[in-house]
Amino acid sequence: MSENTAENIFIEWKRKSEEIAHHFKNRDRKSAKEPMVYFFQQFLKTIYLVNGMQPSDATDYKSDLKAFKHLPVNAIERLSFIEDQPDHYQSYIQLSELFSEWEKKSVILKKRGT
Repeated sequence: MSENTAENIFIEWKRKSEEIAHHFKNRDRKSAKEPMVYFFQQFLKTIYLVNGMQPSDATDYKSDLKAFKHLPVNAIERLSFIEDQPDHYQSYIQLSELFSEWEKKSVILKKRGT
């Protein structure tokens, strides 16, 4: 079940990420901020789920992630950057890369049964 939830989040990101990119293309950072914050939280959920944990409110996600076995490369640093500046285009690029990398890794982990 948790894989399905993570998979659903990946699907939702693919459907909505173009809309966020459109906001940035139009230099509308204000409109981009809310969906960026939402997908930042959704991405955190996928990390918890892939690691077999239920996401709590994830307010202390940095210390939680330190204990997880499976993470994207430099996850805490990259997520901190996005969290601090969700309305910046570079944060969108970073979140896009994280979603892409993490989806690939989660598929591999699922196949291994890890």
